[in-house]
Amino acid sequence: MKRTARAVALVAALGMLGGLALSGVAVGQSSEPSGSDSAEPITFIIGLTNNIITVNPLKALEAPEYELLAMQYDLLFNFSKEDMSAVPALATEIPTKENGGLSEDGLTYTINIRDDAVWSDGEPLTARDIAFTYNLVLDQGWSNFTNYLPFTDSIKAKDDTTLVWKTTKPSIAPLIPPWIYILPEHIWGGMSKDEIKKFENFDPDTGTPVTSGPFHMVEWNKDEDWTLESNDNYWGGTPTIDSVIVKRYTNPEAMVSDLKQGVIDFAETVPVDLFQTLQDTPGIGTNVGGSFSFSQFSFNQCYEQKSCDKSTGHPALKDETVREAMAMAIDKAGLVDRILGGYGTVGSTIVVPTVPFWHLDPDPAIPFDIPGANELLDGAGYDDTDGDGIRNMPGGGENLDFRFIVRTESPEQIQAGKLIAGWFKQIGIGTQTQAVTDSKLIDSWLASDYDVYIWGWGPDPDPDFILSSFTTGQCGVWSDTCYSNPEYDQLYADQQTSTSPDDRQLIVKQMQQILYDDIPEVVLWYDNDLQAYNSDRWTNFSYQPTPGSDGEGGYILFQFGNYSYISIEPVAGSGAGTASGNSGIPAWVWGAIALAIVLVVGGVMFARSRGSDEDKA
Repeated sequence: MKRTARAVALVAALGMLGGLALSGVAVGQSSEPSGSDSAEPITFIIGLTNNIITVNPLKALEAPEYELLAMQYDLLFNFSKEDMSAVPALATEIPTKENGGLSEDGLTYTINIRDDAVWSDGEPLTARDIAFTYNLVLDQGWSNFTNYLPFTDSIKAKDDTTLVWKTTKPSIAPLIPPWIYILPEHIWGGMSKDEIKKFENFDPDTGTPVTSGPFHMVEWNKDEDWTLESNDNYWGGTPTIDSVIVKRYTNPEAMVSDLKQGVIDFAETVPVDLFQTLQDTPGIGTNVGGSFSFSQFSFNQCYEQKSCDKSTGHPALKDETVREAMAMAIDKAGLVDRILGGYGTVGSTIVVPTVPFWHLDPDPAIPFDIPGANELLDGAGYDDTDGDGIRNMPGGGENLDFRFIVRTESPEQIQAGKLIAGWFKQIGIGTQTQAVTDSKLIDSWLASDYDVYIWGWGPDPDPDFILSSFTTGQCGVWSDTCYSNPEYDQLYADQQTSTSPDDRQLIVKQMQQILYDDIPEVVLWYDNDLQAYNSDRWTNFSYQPTPGSDGEGGYILFQFGNYSYISIEPVAGSGAGTASGNSGIPAWVWGAIALAIVLVVGGVMFARSRGSDEDKA
């Protein structure tokens, strides 16, 4: 980002004062994003407490990374704004038998591709880039995406605007839609899988990533913030805002304070207690997004698979009786009441209830029952044989004392960890709780170096993806626990080839029941996404999906797409997003800066005067 001489002078003056405490202030927002003809470019600033680890689309894992990718890359099909069903994106229409896009035998899709998409370096985006991306996933075995391309025989570009996708069986693909961001072949072509794993996709010395979406990334201060500029060549239209800055906070209190002061324009995933304080704050709008995500308590199940030879999971967790007792000792209703403050519902299965056609309400449900949990463990021979208050393995083996990981990025999950540890103590199970960053948890998770942890999912609207994460082949990739069940694996393949929604619904619900009974993890709650923004300065957010009659259910950012980034605009006359508006420097800060400059200038003049007098002496 370009910085004016004035901004540099201010920074220098503050440095001379020993660093005036202006934490969270974005100085010098008068930079001009590329392609903007405005003298006052419009900048929108987002705050969140999570971080990005990678900007490589093939390695992305967490929500902020997917938000970053949604702003920069295109999909073959988008998720609709209204109900998140498949709608055209790079494809110009949804292929069906009626419009000639799907063959009568259901094995060949012929998909028309738009002809006006362009990469940020000026190269045209064609069907060949789509075929290249999908074949790269298949040929190099990117397991985190291959389930989007089941039973594929071939994917080829007939020409620049025609993609032909052939399958060996009729299936629900490709209309899930496949959540695979399209990559430019002229940049990614020729790289091996190992080279791609090392490819950061951002180098400030050689330029920004080559992208096709409404924005492209131009700056990344790791662990602190990242900046994107608008793309004038975007086929979906140039956004109203010229740039987006995403600022990472290490604690949510600072984020909410900066929102109130105008340092940032939007706060994502606001903790419940802080969200409640914003309800009646003048100039602050709040939004309760639907329960499209869940938090879960996962057990290490990495014991039998080939990749589990270095797993450090406690042997007691192999026993379904132990897992059932632990599930019975968790008061889910208590967690929702005490931690979520009503912004969520009790969890049950991995398919969220906001997609009721696919969701299963298990019957019977595992109850909260401390005495019953103790009876189960007593009956299975887990006694406290050494008298230290913690049960031992049958026959006097090691203690049932489990390493328990929670995430520093989630205050709610840290609170839940404390309550759960207390309930486990009541059934003779010990825990060694450790709060770690997401990046450290990812390392432990992929290495199966843990006993239990709390994390969460924001699944696709279609249940296929979240169901796939429990198949045996996803151990070491998407699998929470390395759970393995051949019956479940077969049912997963069956639902992918079931072209009747009603038949598929039966299979999907059967799979949920199997997971609920086997207990590789416990879904604790379905949580709302609590969002807040400066309503005096910003308007025209797009909701996804369309909110219900109670006004709740739609997300205004962190959607399945980039709708709000295209539509959002400043309130007329508010000065939002400009250097004279709320570009990150409230009036009190300017006052502090002015005072600092006066002090610096005065100090310099005094020093010169004193020096001259001493020279004369």
